[in-house]
Amino acid sequence: MSTQQPRSSLFTKTREGAATQWPDPRLSRRGLVLSGGAALAASAAGCSFFSTENDSGEAGGDKGKEAPMLAERVEAGELPPVEERLPKEPLVVKATEAIGRYGGTWNSAVTGASDGPWLWRTINDGHLLERSRDWTEIRMNVASAFEPNADASEFTITLREGIKWSDGTPLTTSDVEFAYADVALNAELTTAVPPELSSLDGTPAELEVVDDFTFIVRFTGPKPLFRDDMAVGVAGQRFTMYPRHYLEQFHPTYNPAADDEAVAEGYDGWVSRFTALGNLWNFQWENPDLPTLLPWICKKPVTDADYALFERNPYYWKVDEEGSQLPYLDEVRFNVIADVETMFAHAVNGDYEFHSRHFNDNAHRADAVDGEEAGGYTIIELEGTYSSDMNIAFNLNHADAGLRKVFQDKQFRIAMSHAINRRELIDVLWSRVGEPTQAAPRPESDFYDEDFATQYLEYDPDLAAQTLDAAGYAAGAGGARASADGTPLEFTVTVADDALLGTVWLDALDMIKDMWAAVGVTLHVNGQPRENWQAGVDENQYDLTVWTGDGGAIDETVAVQWYMCGGPSGGALFARQWSAHYTLNGAQDDEMLEPPPAPVVEQQDLYDQFLAEPDPAARAEIFKQILAVAKEQFYAVGTVRGQGSWAVASKRLHNFGGPMPENPSYGTPGPAAPEQWWLEPA
Repeated sequence: MSTQQPRSSLFTKTREGAATQWPDPRLSRRGLVLSGGAALAASAAGCSFFSTENDSGEAGGDKGKEAPMLAERVEAGELPPVEERLPKEPLVVKATEAIGRYGGTWNSAVTGASDGPWLWRTINDGHLLERSRDWTEIRMNVASAFEPNADASEFTITLREGIKWSDGTPLTTSDVEFAYADVALNAELTTAVPPELSSLDGTPAELEVVDDFTFIVRFTGPKPLFRDDMAVGVAGQRFTMYPRHYLEQFHPTYNPAADDEAVAEGYDGWVSRFTALGNLWNFQWENPDLPTLLPWICKKPVTDADYALFERNPYYWKVDEEGSQLPYLDEVRFNVIADVETMFAHAVNGDYEFHSRHFNDNAHRADAVDGEEAGGYTIIELEGTYSSDMNIAFNLNHADAGLRKVFQDKQFRIAMSHAINRRELIDVLWSRVGEPTQAAPRPESDFYDEDFATQYLEYDPDLAAQTLDAAGYAAGAGGARASADGTPLEFTVTVADDALLGTVWLDALDMIKDMWAAVGVTLHVNGQPRENWQAGVDENQYDLTVWTGDGGAIDETVAVQWYMCGGPSGGALFARQWSAHYTLNGAQDDEMLEPPPAPVVEQQDLYDQFLAEPDPAARAEIFKQILAVAKEQFYAVGTVRGQGSWAVASKRLHNFGGPMPENPSYGTPGPAAPEQWWLEPA
């Protein structure tokens, strides 16, 4: 559903420049894309940043205004003085514990190039706005001003004057214009306009450049959550992630030879080269030449076999309370370790200054606690935010009509839930610590509904069998069941076995396989690398799958994919096609096997109302209606809410601030502001 629109209808310039025609992308209106973290910021700086006075007596008392490694480069004539590298009013970051000292390496690990989310969580920055550590406040970041009009249909945004890319080139609205016009609205680079940049009716926003540092974003109607969008994840960096002065050379609008050059360099064409060198999907991790706004910049990409290395950005635009340029740490190193047990062995040996990924489950907790003293680290508890550690999603959009009918049967899903012995899972795999739960908001959530969270949890194989009998799934010879049309109740669960809880999921499903066999249902378990799993899900080639229960707390109204057909990262795993119908505004309806049923449409209409409602209390009431439908429809099966994950933090590390939520929208540990972490000398 694409119509050609003139560029001038979407983009207005108050400076000189002719409007030209550009391609209209497939529209995406409402799925929220949130995968990353924000950094902790404080008030704007005063006028005494470059004073050399320091009477604090803290660790940073004699540190000077920049890191020694940068001062040496200034002395050698390789860099301008620090006051010329910082913005006119740098952003001041308040120390979590104490003003720090310069130096040291933060060692961590990734499983490989596909482990970009951990780099995104740890060293990312550049959002227009950012969330506070406790997630209650949205504050200025790259933007120094962010003003909505009366109905939140128009936002006037001012960039922090003097911020520079990591190569020293100033960040201006020219970069904003390029990011919007030449990336977000280029149908070859971005197949659907990002929802945060679209009006609620699917129309792309209008961008007006006022001057070098001010721009206006206009929507066709109220969009009160645009401010929230600009504070988190990829959404908050749509305008500030693409350095125009560098990327123009790879774009045919500015370089007519871009496609020929790309082919000559071994790419399929200009799009693949721009995507690779602009890091459209892997962000700032794989091209050391790409200028960024990060605290540390890539020196050795994660695609290298042994480790990735990021070194302090000499043009980073934040300072501490004494006016000293951040970050404190010289570099961040990510060792590439594919095997989780090897990664864990390094952790208990004290090789990581901070790490909270892959091995931080209940199975490793006791050994990690035992190793604290010898390893010189502390175990930091992370606050759980998932509804369940493993939700089960039957594919309601299955390509096979027989299985599709089975999976869409609520009574079948209820029976499968009653056939799971969750207490046994907790005793065997969750170290006897956990609670049975469905895919519903957690008790800590403002949206908690005890009936929703506890329905159909009772382990009762007799009740499960009776429910299957009543629904027409008769048991044949040997007890194996089939539907009335002869479809066997035999299917395969595909598992991303290298995901955070992949090993636990495989073990749990092996146990569930036996539990379901007892009621006549045959389950096969197929563990796959995450890339293969993702491809199967994207291509609708799976019977059922599992994932963590995103949206249990903190981000319930954003990570909605377990409650309705919508949400980030492709939408609901239980119905990807119905999700795409909504989030892509019908752009992929030709692939849809069946139109969404009335309850799905009702929720999607309610979510439209939610997104347009300016009053927070009214929004909450609308979301409760969405949850009421989810409760009634019982789209997905929850299992166990465990104790929560944990992190290892070196006893030499300061300013991380202790416990924090574990949540992909939160981007743990991003809001704890790693740029102001510092290390005591070894």
